[in-house]
Amino acid sequence: MTVAIDVFASLGNKPELIKLLLITAIADLILIVLTLYTLSSFVQYLAHHRKTSSFFSKKSAHDGFIRISQLPQLSSPIPWFGHLLGLQRDTTRYVNTVIASTKAQIFTINIPFKQIIVVNPSLDKQLARHVSDTGLAQILAYVGSRVFGLGPNTIQVILDTDPRRLHQVEFGRPENLKALSECSGVFIWDEVNKMAPSTEVDLAHWMFGLTVSATASAVWGVKNPWRMDREFAEEFMNLTETFDSLSRPFAWLTARSAYNSRDFLMKRLRDFHMQNRESRVKTVAHAINVVAHSDPNWETNPDYYNIEMVSAIGLLATASTLSVWLVRHLLAIPELLKVVVDEIQQLQVVQAQTQDGLKLDLTNIRTLCPYLVASWYETLRLHMTGVPRLARHEFGLTLPGAQPLAVSQGDLFLLPMCASNLDTNTWGPDAASFRPSRFITNTGDLSNSLIRKVKAFGVAGNLCPGRVFGFETAMAMVAGTLGTFEIKSADGKEFSVPGVRQGFNVGFERYNDDVKVVLSKR
Repeated sequence: MTVAIDVFASLGNKPELIKLLLITAIADLILIVLTLYTLSSFVQYLAHHRKTSSFFSKKSAHDGFIRISQLPQLSSPIPWFGHLLGLQRDTTRYVNTVIASTKAQIFTINIPFKQIIVVNPSLDKQLARHVSDTGLAQILAYVGSRVFGLGPNTIQVILDTDPRRLHQVEFGRPENLKALSECSGVFIWDEVNKMAPSTEVDLAHWMFGLTVSATASAVWGVKNPWRMDREFAEEFMNLTETFDSLSRPFAWLTARSAYNSRDFLMKRLRDFHMQNRESRVKTVAHAINVVAHSDPNWETNPDYYNIEMVSAIGLLATASTLSVWLVRHLLAIPELLKVVVDEIQQLQVVQAQTQDGLKLDLTNIRTLCPYLVASWYETLRLHMTGVPRLARHEFGLTLPGAQPLAVSQGDLFLLPMCASNLDTNTWGPDAASFRPSRFITNTGDLSNSLIRKVKAFGVAGNLCPGRVFGFETAMAMVAGTLGTFEIKSADGKEFSVPGVRQGFNVGFERYNDDVKVVLSKR
């Protein structure tokens, strides 16, 4: 900054120099702030590391456990930030590359302020024995405050709570699952049939929005802002596209779009709740909200609505995004698309049993539409990435042919679904290609044994309880769309499969483009 001042003094008060001075001063200020932020984060990391490692540091050297520090550590060509940049650019391919570069079944990689334990799929059964010892929700202990604005009391509740029981009740019981699936199916069929004979839409935007609205109608009730508030729905779509930026370093500087959407959504969500309270407290979303179960004054607790948004990000975006991927893949292969459409034409429209309305009957979809279902599993196989798991408490992880690993509370595991799904030993030399016929047997049926090898919606025993509901919603959306409309590109060009959007694609990949199409009723 002193150089800029000297130049300014010697050459006079010129607008260009004032501009230079301001730019230099701002740059200096940013450097100071970034330095302070880095130092602060480093201190927090050291404190956390000391806390989480204290249990096993008290053990003797002959306690029969391997420590995390004794695991192979894979370095990066770019010190400190290399692995972070690789995960940011292409989560799936980078994880596969890292796993392929070592014979170790379990190893560590370092990103700024955190060590990640990467587990090869060969250890899936060993880690599955510790389903209750690890959890996905506990990741909020690290990112909940910054990403969702959660308070310390709620974060502690999350650390102390296993949400699977609540989720299994609401999404696992046959009667509940049927009601949820029929609600989304009726909504989709009704919306599709209300459309004009010919409509021009941005395909991904339209499909994503309709699938989100259908899922929200089932989980949040028919009176929900995703369906009734267009501005809310648009901001939610923006948040799902920019969500990963909230967890990046210096998010306050680089994630303004995501922050603005989040703040807008939280206010609208709370207002909508107050306007529709009587129906809202009877919904599945309310039943799985941990704040509603832990705080008698939940209605005035801002974290009740923050947890609502956490649930929405997980529940609404998954089936919606994967449905878009599936249709884009089918459109790019006209011969396969024709086979799938012919299958869909066999499905009957029936009266729903738990809802007032019509829907596609998906009861026998696996036998009537084997290529459609095979295409779904091929989409999962190609686009599922990996899921993190946080150790809830200390435990010993049994390793084949070695001493057990001493896992401390707070240790972070990365379980890559993509490594199994793209393994050429299992799927053949064309493992990276979209070929649903690999799931079809010589008799024309689905190969259940091969379907079971697809790692989707979780691994190592930690499976998403809403995976069946997600499948049925996606099938209702895709079958309803392809069976009702002929889809042509608005510009007359051939369809292609979109690329993968860069960023932390946790769980599944996001597409990086959209295409304008004309939907013409058959």
